[in-house]
Amino acid sequence: MLKLQFKDQRQAPVWLVETVTGLGSDPGNHIVIRDEGVEPRHAEIHKQGDALYLSDLGSRLGTQVNGQPIKQHFQLRAGDSIRLGPVELQILAPKAGTGNNAPRPRSEWSLMALSGPLKGKSFPVHGSMVFGRSSTCDIVIQDAHMSRRHAEISLKNGVLRIVDLQSSNGTCVNGKTVGEQVLKPGDKIGFDHLSFLVAGPLGSESPPPEEEDDDEATVFRAAPIPRAPRPQPRSQPVASASSAPEERVSAAPAAGARRWPWVLLVVGAMLALAGGVAAFLLR
Repeated sequence: MLKLQFKDQRQAPVWLVETVTGLGSDPGNHIVIRDEGVEPRHAEIHKQGDALYLSDLGSRLGTQVNGQPIKQHFQLRAGDSIRLGPVELQILAPKAGTGNNAPRPRSEWSLMALSGPLKGKSFPVHGSMVFGRSSTCDIVIQDAHMSRRHAEISLKNGVLRIVDLQSSNGTCVNGKTVGEQVLKPGDKIGFDHLSFLVAGPLGSESPPPEEEDDDEATVFRAAPIPRAPRPQPRSQPVASASSAPEERVSAAPAAGARRWPWVLLVVGAMLALAGGVAAFLLR
């Protein structure tokens, strides 16, 4: 997006966002130039996509670009110098300076339009910038809910601040109406139904995340994956030195107790047999 600036800086630069931007001495023009030699409707700039075309409207002194007279549908580029009678203007790129056309350092702050006619466009913040419907504003928003000069945003010593300029519909930050507010990365600026997102440098304080209601929050936990049992090696149990004697001592009486009835039966049978044999031999 390009903007148009008076070389003598009599007015603030104007972003060329309109489909047709009129230049002339008549108050109905977007850019009013009341110098002698400037016709009521002197020239027009037409925006077609990302391209800009300048046309002279039959003025008496004509319109020049870079010192050359032009007639109709002359394509403009960043750096071009326009002359309307005695007045000179210049086409500047967004990163160009306002005085000597020197490149500005990259801004760590920017605004992203989330809705409205500028939706999807990003605007780096340098110094102070005015939002409004007027063509003299730095960020022109052609919407019925915007005041001509709605609000001003300024960056000083790394602090970004927004001030409402007594607009009709007010200025909001994160849904709350404010007169003046320091901004942080992630803040949402609202002008009625129009909104912008604030992007700032890394490490800047960010607003706390919104907490979810307990009844709306759902926590998902991963179920443990069942594992197959690990096969155990088949081996003979090894008794420890401390437990082996106690086990043998405690086991021995139990084994002996089980053998005694059988021993008595065998001994008794043998005695009975021996007694029978003895009686037979003594007959």
